[in-house]
Amino acid sequence: MRPHFLAFRRTLPGGMIVLVSLSIDKEGTVHGALQVERRLDPRRQLFDTAPVVARATGKSKDDVLAKLRAMAEDDAELAQKLAEWEAAHPSARKPGERYQS
Repeated sequence: MRPHFLAFRRTLPGGMIVLVSLSIDKEGTVHGALQVERRLDPRRQLFDTAPVVARATGKSKDDVLAKLRAMAEDDAELAQKLAEWEAAHPSARKPGERYQS
């Protein structure tokens, strides 16, 4: 498996995209990342990656993908994970403030 192999993608209403990528380390452990691409901030569009809202590890890609895909297909859990990420990474922009280009 190549590094950061994109294993699952889902488009959400409003233009957000859910991505599950997998990688394997030298010991054979599979690592997975669940990202929610919501690129609202122009600074992020140019320089940052989508927020990683969940991670999983396991001995097989099927196990790791199953764990993260279950979250990726659950809209309520995704909303909760994204809200937790946003709370831990507050925006410098005030609520309702427009982005400046």
